[in-house]
Amino acid sequence: MTNLFNKNQLRSLHRQIDTPALIVHEGRLSENIRQMQSLADSNNAALRPHTKTHKSVYLAKLQLKAGAKGITVAKLSEAEIMFRSGVNDIFIANQITHPLKLKRLRELRRKAKVIIGLDDPLQIKLLEQAFKNEKTLLPVRIEINSGLNRCGVKVDQSLVELAKKVVKSPCLKLEGLFTHAGHVYAAKSDGEAAEIGRREGEIMEHARNLLKESGICVNTISVGSTPTVKYSVQNPQVTEIRPGNYVFYDAMQIKLGSATVDQCSLFVLSTVVSRPEPDRIVIDAGSKALNTDGANMTGAFGLPLNVSGKIVRLSEEHGILEAAGSCAAQIGDPVLIIPNHACVAANLFDYYYFVDENLKIRQITIDARGKSQ
Repeated sequence: MTNLFNKNQLRSLHRQIDTPALIVHEGRLSENIRQMQSLADSNNAALRPHTKTHKSVYLAKLQLKAGAKGITVAKLSEAEIMFRSGVNDIFIANQITHPLKLKRLRELRRKAKVIIGLDDPLQIKLLEQAFKNEKTLLPVRIEINSGLNRCGVKVDQSLVELAKKVVKSPCLKLEGLFTHAGHVYAAKSDGEAAEIGRREGEIMEHARNLLKESGICVNTISVGSTPTVKYSVQNPQVTEIRPGNYVFYDAMQIKLGSATVDQCSLFVLSTVVSRPEPDRIVIDAGSKALNTDGANMTGAFGLPLNVSGKIVRLSEEHGILEAAGSCAAQIGDPVLIIPNHACVAANLFDYYYFVDENLKIRQITIDARGKSQ
């Protein structure tokens, strides 16, 4: 894995980039993209990365260029932005029920290849009302609950009945099944994450077989989650994977054992603004740069790399580090941090600063940040 910045390189970057800022190490990013595409290819599965992690058209196109089949988004507004920028194969891994969104979905579907999720017969009725006069069928995937207990149906007769309603619909086409084993983030070890991943694949295999017994065939069996995907994809019934976090990784992935520090490619660059006590350092990256997500899991608010200390508290504009006795950080010094949750951190900034091996800096827009509708 590509080495990170040394002390002099970090200071050079710090002089050129105002803080707090999001830094992307291009070498590590490229390797992460390559490795996940290789995992998909070696298991005869399509890769449809979840772009809610990076929210960037530029990064989505890098993933597509590397071999991804299409992209996944969480929100219709994200899909609209990606389509306007030339991405034309989009799975919205969510249920859409608001009348204004259904109208927007219809308009997008007339121009782009779009797949939508559902898990309830009432959603079928709403989609049929919105798409009843369309010339082509809307591809849909049924969401399976593989343990997260958020959305999704159980793998029992209710799945069969729902699938039959989709198949009979004059407006919809059953394209596949999908799931997200997000409960893996409560795992205590990589071994527990592995078991959740294997179970994820087994549940989806069971779902496909149950439908097949009823005469219903689906083309796509899609799984997600960066920590579980290397296990769930080994099930030969899995045809598609949708990890998102893998492009960056973060402190939560490190805690789970899904990644190492040397694989992380996204960092928050900050500056020491005060050191009122020997054991207390204050930086300019607070909750508006690091967020509080994942603190219960990691025990801190990010992982500082070049400073001996622990980020123990955040206010909006300030981060508070509990400094080790040997910490020599002074006011004005840079502090480079792996955020707890890369997806949330990306949503807090307008730009990434991409840095290559020659320390050349490029500013890349985070196109879909803040798109919650």
